[in-house]
Formats: sequence, structure tokens, C-alpha cells
Amino acid sequence: MSAGHVVRDAPDGLFVGRERETDRLRECAGKVRAGDSWLAVVEGEAGIGKTALVRQFTAGLDDFTVLWAVGDPSEADLRGGVIGQLTRRVDASLLRQFPLLAEEAPAGATPHAIGGQLLLLLGALQGSGRPVAVVVDDVQWADRLSVQALGFALRRLWADRVLTVLVTRPDAEGSAGTLDRLLRSSDRAVKLELGGLGDGEVARLARSLVDGRLAPGLIERLYVHTRGHPLYVRTVLAEVPAEALRDGVLERWPVPRSLQVGIRAQLDRLPPDSRDLLEALAVLDARVPLSTAGRLAGLADPARALGPALAAGLALWWPMEERSPVALVHALQRDAVYAALTPERRRVLHAGAVSVVSTAAGWAHRVAAATAADARLAGELERSGADEAAAGRNALAATRLWWASSLSGDLADRERRLLGACAQSLLTMQPAWSAKLRHQVEDCAPGALRSCVLGILDMMAGRLPSAEAHLTQAWREALSEPRADSVAVLAGTFLANITLWHGRGAETVEIARRTLAIGGLDPTTTDFTRAVLATGRLWDQGPGAALKDLSHLPADSSAVRNDSLDTLATRGVLRLFLGKLPAARADLRTVAQRDRQGAGSKLGPLTLSLLSVVQYLAGEWDESESTADQALAVAGAHDQLFGDAAARFAAVCVRAGRGEWDSAQRHIDDLTRLARTLGASTEIVYSALAGATLAQARADFPAMLRALRPLLDDPADPRASTPDPLGVPPDPPGGPASAAGGFRLRFKPFWLWQQSLLVEALTGCGLLDGAERALRDLREGFDGTGYLGVVTARLAGLLAEAQGRPRDALVIYRQALAAVAGADADADAAPFHRARLEHAYGRLLLATGSTSRRDAATWLNTAHGRFSALRAAPFVRRCDADLAASGLTAPDDAPSQLLSLTERELSVAYVIAGGRTNQEAAAELYVSQKTIEYHLSHIYAKLGISSRRHLADALRTREGGSGTVRPVP
Repeated sequence: MSAGHVVRDAPDGLFVGRERETDRLRECAGKVRAGDSWLAVVEGEAGIGKTALVRQFTAGLDDFTVLWAVGDPSEADLRGGVIGQLTRRVDASLLRQFPLLAEEAPAGATPHAIGGQLLLLLGALQGSGRPVAVVVDDVQWADRLSVQALGFALRRLWADRVLTVLVTRPDAEGSAGTLDRLLRSSDRAVKLELGGLGDGEVARLARSLVDGRLAPGLIERLYVHTRGHPLYVRTVLAEVPAEALRDGVLERWPVPRSLQVGIRAQLDRLPPDSRDLLEALAVLDARVPLSTAGRLAGLADPARALGPALAAGLALWWPMEERSPVALVHALQRDAVYAALTPERRRVLHAGAVSVVSTAAGWAHRVAAATAADARLAGELERSGADEAAAGRNALAATRLWWASSLSGDLADRERRLLGACAQSLLTMQPAWSAKLRHQVEDCAPGALRSCVLGILDMMAGRLPSAEAHLTQAWREALSEPRADSVAVLAGTFLANITLWHGRGAETVEIARRTLAIGGLDPTTTDFTRAVLATGRLWDQGPGAALKDLSHLPADSSAVRNDSLDTLATRGVLRLFLGKLPAARADLRTVAQRDRQGAGSKLGPLTLSLLSVVQYLAGEWDESESTADQALAVAGAHDQLFGDAAARFAAVCVRAGRGEWDSAQRHIDDLTRLARTLGASTEIVYSALAGATLAQARADFPAMLRALRPLLDDPADPRASTPDPLGVPPDPPGGPASAAGGFRLRFKPFWLWQQSLLVEALTGCGLLDGAERALRDLREGFDGTGYLGVVTARLAGLLAEAQGRPRDALVIYRQALAAVAGADADADAAPFHRARLEHAYGRLLLATGSTSRRDAATWLNTAHGRFSALRAAPFVRRCDADLAASGLTAPDDAPSQLLSLTERELSVAYVIAGGRTNQEAAAELYVSQKTIEYHLSHIYAKLGISSRRHLADALRTREGGSGTVRPVP
């Protein structure tokens, strides 16, 4: 075929069709310019023109700062590699402010920490007034950490001008779930599904590529044969001789039966040196300097060889860039060129590639060049894998060990390395890769590591009984060896998780103790195992006993080192369970702050959730709602169910207290599903507590008792008339628990909170013997300090009222309120519970006539003020009803301007009022500086203020309470 019939411009310079898709993308860009963030997912099969569409579109974004990255299957194990690509061309002085956004993420850095810094970078880039476009091509090959971090950031773009374009294939495995969740969770997202070009677009493409007149019927046959696949159309036009295209003999020309065949035919017609260059590029499989590709191909003049490859549409060249890089145009072309290589040619090129690429990239070429077992190379790969594992790069370690296994001649070496590869892969908490190798694992000789891998696979698949059996066997076998090693640690760690899920604290303590006794653990693993031991002690003996296991920690949380954050987080949780709110807050805040900075606590998501609970109990409801929102986002970024329960429970607390019934119920429904799915004690506790908290806000005592029933040793509820959501059947009236008057809780976490809810529910249901026993148990388990003193006093008073002892109840209320008034500031750390005590006292004073109506109503008004400051609408309404029943009403104070602020504006307001800069506030809330600036401007306008000092004053005024009560005329 003559070479002159096709116009050989650079392939990316020609673009036809896709008007509808281009218009949709332009529409998204217009909305971003107007102030909204938008996500566009472009999906289509390989070679369909996704990249061409997006490049054509972004070429017109002259007013945007464009960040671009391309997923690469050879770099799927590089943690944070795609994030590193996105930031590669950012000014170095700006990028230094965000150390987690390096080319490769630091070991231990979490998706939400990296995503948080990405948000800050996007905010800084918008500071110039230009919107930002983030484009990731071939996202199906992006490393998991980058996909998680990017997904986290996209969910936190609250008030940013950022357009995100993600390009993927419909059969993508790794990123499909993340993209679907992103699309479902946003009302500012669009999905564009690319099919083949239409017949008119095929005609335009052919006329653009072919000189002169086209033969009759060419377009129709071309369209039918290729189904409008653009790369296939180009390949056919390059393959068919000019005479067939022009002179009507097309029917007699055998059009390539597949794209691969057509590409190979193109390759065969090129000059030998051009073929050699393309073969070198196919082996290197990356964008490389022209000189590098020429050196591998053995070419004296690679530039001359490049010309025909460019003209054939098989190569790309960037002559204006440093070192003049080149690459194959498309992965399908690369695959076809590579598949056409003979085994010997492939081996020679891979062997030669080792000397022209980096050491890290050279491993793959050394493996590809090996044609038989190679004990020496396998040993080097195993040692390299061990080094990567020690650095926390588990995915890379798994790949190196897998290669080592494939090159091992000795059966024992091959199996050991295979099992090690699976173990390292499973430590990434992504079981898909290892699951595909399960049959090979099962074929390995019995041993501790084999049992360990099978146990972890079963655990991640939800087969917990089988998982526990395998892991127990692995742990015992490993411990029986003269020197227990990493297999015992690995098996013990996962086995302890299973025993914890089932609430078997004593077993967990023993597993963790013996794991620590192995010795030689790195500091982070030692700390995590200590945290597991203390958590086991919590489930077995309660939080007070568990605190003794953490006595090694400094009293000042800020003095704790980064390799001790898991035990610090555990101490904060234990203090919360004991009602020590200021100490719990200090510990949990320190962990949350270090986690944002990239310290990488394994308990980071749990920390945020329980910090939100501390804030709820301390009366910081707006901060609690904001922190719960962050916790939900962080849990979502980790793509795991196990962190969701605590975050959803935290989200229920304030929503229930404010009467946001539907929102709270949605989270409770999710918790119920989690408890059913996982069947774990932790999820059961959170689900039951959330349901009881919502019922408490509704003053629905039978519903409180029903919600608590899964937590009881004998979960009988004589008042239950509806099936239990977790499948616990109701006992008939007069069942064993009610007859004995005993209701015993079976779980230690949140025991004091559970017990207080149980006392209130039993009292409200008239089960007074059970309530009296439960109150006695509560008093015995409570040390008399912290906010729980107010809670216990209110419950004692309510029980006394229910037992017909109103005078005793008045004495209990009066003494408790006097104690609170005379205590230090920390005693007022729980205004919600104090307001409930004041409400109970005022209501009983009015009911008994023990004092003047106005004096009694003063207590109701004080409670009303506290509830109003919290926006605890159901409790405000109950105060109003009690006042109205006695002919009184709360004063018609002017509504606070703060009520006009949205939830997000309140989150920003409290953080800024605390003295943070915009960037510090953005980092704490996991948003961008642009979001802080946007919300601050609205806050100032709504409140009629102009400074941060005025904002702090406004927030303090809001928390100050209300005035006096006047009689109803």
C-alpha cells in the first residue's frame, strides 16, 4: 500500500464527534465556574476514545488549573502514586506545605489524612481565583490508596470550584465500587457512557484521514465492521490499500478481523528500525525519553525510526518536553505489539531494559526475562519483599514474593513465598488478589502460615467460624515452634479481632499477652497489641481494670509519641466509658490531630467517632455533629464495614436530641443492618444504644426497653409487642426476667450509659423492682465523679416519684443541684443532663406545690434555656408543655441569629472562634481553605459581624441561657 493516502497528523490532533458528551462536560465546567464542585465519570471500553474526549475538552479549560494523572497497571502497588502524579507539576514551594502528597505516600499514611491534605492543596490552588480540574485517566489501574484519598476529598468539596473527571472502563474491578458510591452520594455528578461513533461520525473521521475520493459503500461497511470503534476505524484505514479505498474494490479486500490483527499488519509494514523502536516501547510500557527507547532497541538514529511510527498512528512524541519523551498511543496497541514478540525477542528486550530503568522498575523486567526457575533471583526478590514489608509497603511486598514463588524450583521455597505473598496482600485489607489464589494455597503443605492465610481469607469473606478455627490452629502451631515468629503475631492479631467481635474479652487478653511475649515486635505493632489487650480487658472486667494496662502512657496526652497512638486512643475511649469527659477529650483530640498529620493510627476512624460522643455528652452539640460528619467520611474512605458502627452511633446522638427523627432513624436502620451482617458484639452495642437514645428523646419508654433487649443477659421485655429488629424474640408477660425483677447487661463497653438508659426505661415502663435493682447496680459501678453524678441523681429521683415518694425525690433533686452549683467548672460539662435534672425538679415542684409557682417555674425556665441553647427541640417542647399546664410560659426571647446558620456554618464558626487560622480550621474539618472562606463570609453576613472576636462573643451569648418566666394572662 502506498503511504500517501492517509493524513498522518498526530492522532491526538484529530477529534470528531462526541458533541453530546462534550456539551455535558462543558456544562459541568460552567457550573464549577459559577461556584459548585462537580464530578464527571467517563466510562467506555478500551480504545473507544475516552482519553481523546477528555483531552479535547480540557484543552479548552484555559481558565482552569488542570492536574492530570494516569493509572498504570505496573504502578498499582505504588502507594499514593496517582496522587503523586496529580501534584507533580504543582509549584515545589507550595507542595512542601503538604508532605503527605509526595510522589509515594509515607508508610502508614491513611486515605483520609492524604485526602485532607489534597483538599488543602486544592484550596490553595483556588487562591489565585482560578478553578481547578482534576483528571485521572484509567482510574481502574490507580493504586487503592490514591482512589480512597481522592474519594474522601471529593466528598468534602463543600464550597469549592473543582471539576473532577475520572476515566474508566466498564469492567473495572478495583475502582468500580468507589465510583458507584461517589456517584450515588452526590447530586453534583454525571456519568457519561461512551459507545461507538455514529455512521456520520465515522464518515467524518474517514474523510479526515483519507486523501481524495472515498469508494462507494466504504463508510457503511466500515461502520458495520468496526461498530464505530474509533481506534479500530483508524487501524482499518491504515491497513486497507489506497486503491481499495478509492476505486470500489473494497469488497474484495479482507478487512482485519480484529483490532489486534490490524495493528500487527501495520507493524509488519513499517521499516525494521521503526518496528524495533515500537517493540522496545511495548516492553518498557511507559513514557520514556526517546534516547532510552532507542538505546534498548539498539538504534543509532532513533529519531529517524520514530517518523514512520508517528505516521502510522502508533506512537506519541512530546518534542517540546525535556528529554523528548515518547510512548505508544494506546494500551491496546501496546498489547498487540507485545503479543507479536517472539519469546526470545521478549527475553532479550526485558533483559536489556534492566539497565535503562530504575532499580524498582527493573525487578519486573528481570522477572520477565527469566525463562526458567532462578534460585538466585528468587532469593533476591524474597529479600526485597521483606524490606518492602518492613517499610509498610505490603502490596509491593506481595508482588515481589509472588514473583519469587514463580521463579522457585524447590517446592518448599515456592509454597513459602506464595503464602508470604498472600499474607502481605491480605494486610492491605483487600482480599480479592489472594482469594484468586485460594486453590493454590489449599494445595500447599499443612503449616502455620497456610492456616493463617486461609483464616484471614475466611474472616474477610465473613466466614467467622471457619476463620477462627484456621487462625487458632495457626497461632498454636506458630507458638509451639522453638522461636515463634511473625506468623504467630499475624495469626494472633486477626484472631484477637474475632474474639473481640464476639465480646470474648478474656480470650483476647490471653492472645494479646502471649503475642507480646514473643518479643521483637516493632514499636507500632507492640502498641497496637497493647491496645488490643486493654480492649479485651475492657470486655472482660470493665474500663477501670483496662486502664491499668495503659499505665505506661504519660499523663499528658501531648507527650505521647506517635508510635503509641493506638494505646492513647484506647485510653481516651476507656475514660469516656467511665464518664471522665475532659480527660477523654484530651486523649482523643491528640490522636485525631496526629492522625490528620499522617501519623497513621489504626484507630483513627474510631477516635473521631468517640470524640463526637464526648462532645455530645459535654454539651458541644454543634461540634459533635461536625465531628460525626467527619467520622462518617473517614469510615467511608476506608471501604470497610467495621468502622461504620461507631460513626453512625455518633451521628444519631445529636440528631435524636434535636428531634431530627428521620435522619436519626436512617442511621439506626444502617446500624441494624450492620449488626445483622457482622453479628459482632460491638455492632450490637452501638445499634442498641442508638435505638434507645432515639426512644429516650421521644420519651417512648417501651421502645427504649425494646431497643436495649439485645444487650441483656435475659432479653425479656414483657411490654414488647413488636418483633425485635435483631431477631431476639419477646418473652411472654411475666417471663423470667420480670418475675425476678432482674435485668442484667452483658457487655462492658458503654456499660454506665447502657445502665442509665435501662433504669430510665424500666422506671418509665413501671417495672420498678427491676429499675431499683438496676439503679443499685449503676451506683455500685459508678465512682461518684463526672457528669454521671447528675444522671444518677435524676434517675434516683424519677424512681422515687414512680414509687410514690415525691418528698424523697425533691430532696434527691435539690441535693444534686446544690452539689452541681458548688462544684468546679467541669461539673457543668454536661448541660443536657443538668437541664434534664432541672426540668425534673421544676416539674415536681409545680406538681406538689412545694413552693411558689414562680419559683418552681424558674427551674423549668433554666432547663428551657439550656435545652434551647442545644437546640434540643423535643426537650424544649416538654418544658413548654409543663409550663403551660401550670399557666406559665417561657419568655418570647428574640430568636438567636445563630439559628439561621446551617450545620456546616456552625461547624466552621466554632472552630474559627476557637482561635484557628483558616488553614488550621480547614485541616481540622477536612475541607479546603476556600470552603472556610466561603462559610465565614456567610456567617459574618447572617450575624451582622465583621471579626472573629465578635464571632466568639456571639457563640458565648448563645450558650448563656434564657431569662425569667412570666405567668400566662
